[in-house]
Amino acid sequence: MGKFDEIFDDVVVNAKAAASAVSKKASTVYDTSKHKISAAEIRGEINKKLKELGMLTYKKEVHGVDLSNDIAKVIDEITELKDSLTVILDHIDTIKNLKKCPKCESKVPRNSVFCNICGAKLEEDEPAEDVDAEYVGEAEPAEQAAEETAQKVETVAEESVEEADE
Repeated sequence: MGKFDEIFDDVVVNAKAAASAVSKKASTVYDTSKHKISAAEIRGEINKKLKELGMLTYKKEVHGVDLSNDIAKVIDEITELKDSLTVILDHIDTIKNLKKCPKCESKVPRNSVFCNICGAKLEEDEPAEDVDAEYVGEAEPAEQAAEETAQKVETVAEESVEEADE
């Protein structure tokens, strides 16, 4: 029975390691999904603002009404939304351990020495910092939808871990 106990112990250790790996991957998927949903919501808002900008510009040109202040306000709102979107997309790249090539802007693995697309030599980056989600507050309209989806993803992840533990 001694040999059987050793094999069983090895199986248990391997199962725990697999469960840990599944849990870590599920957490990454959860974070990425949450931020992708936020990005999609922001893109939707940008499209609405662009449509509004087009209507204001049309009214200004066709009807000769001075809507410069309204147009400037919408442009500022679009700029803020695009800045928030950039932060979220950069955060997703951090989660996925990607960086941008300074020459062609392609996304490449963070540990790459050369760009996979253009061949440019990439500078050494500092090690990726721990991901924090402080900026998510900037995308408050999307936060609620992201949280709902995140909870669904978390539930699936927990079920996967429980199945792996069994």
